[in-house]
Amino acid sequence: MNSGDKSLGPAHPPVSPRSCPAAVSLACAAVITVQHHEINDLRATLHSRNQHWQSLAPATPTTDPGAGHPDASAAPVAPFEQEIARLKALADQLQSEVAQLEQMQAQNQQLRARLAARASAVLAPDETQYLQEARERAMRIQCVNNLKQLGLAARVWAIDHGDVNPPRLLDMTNEMSTPKILVCPADTGRQPATDWASYSPANCSYEYLAPSSPETEPQRILFRCPIHGSVTLVDGSVQMDVAKTHPEWIVVRDGKLYFEPPPAPAGTTPPSPAGNIPAQ
Repeated sequence: MNSGDKSLGPAHPPVSPRSCPAAVSLACAAVITVQHHEINDLRATLHSRNQHWQSLAPATPTTDPGAGHPDASAAPVAPFEQEIARLKALADQLQSEVAQLEQMQAQNQQLRARLAARASAVLAPDETQYLQEARERAMRIQCVNNLKQLGLAARVWAIDHGDVNPPRLLDMTNEMSTPKILVCPADTGRQPATDWASYSPANCSYEYLAPSSPETEPQRILFRCPIHGSVTLVDGSVQMDVAKTHPEWIVVRDGKLYFEPPPAPAGTTPPSPAGNIPAQ
């Protein structure tokens, strides 16, 4: 191998500016944790040093009255005093380091709090609007999925009951997977029932507009979401947002609601609202 070759590490992707606050928060949390352990270690060291000093403290020297001079055991007193002085100086240094670490820990906690407070202000206004629109679009799609499941449940029930839809919504609980599909995700005033035994009309966002309707009226509106304006037809198809985007396509005959888009010119596709989801 050529000694002049340089081994290059794997390329790292550029760090997104939006990820910086989260990365700094994680780094601060790690630093605070390490500092906490260091403070505990220093305090344990100080405690052990204090015990060590007590064990090293020399006994009070005694003199022999008959001899008239200090006892021989007083000779090692000077080295002991030097060791105690050294240990005291070390204790002062450790205490100073503990105080500095505690101050750094408090500063890091303040920094972490400021970063958390500013997290919601990182996005630009257009980015915030985009996220809000994406969230609303996701809720509309989930609402359409709920309506499609309700339409499918009604058709399955009708197959076993002479091609007539159920007279009541709760008559087809066996065909519905869960009470959650009865609540639009954008309906903040309602919560789905935990089970069918606890269900009440307060746990349903959708309007059931065609009880006991025959399958021979495929364009009749079966369910409607009052929030998004999406509707489910008797044939099981879902028309997204039609009550809001094309209210003129909904007509009333004999007290019944029907979906009737205008006829298309010859040779062209009949108009339909964006997001139309046909029956499967």
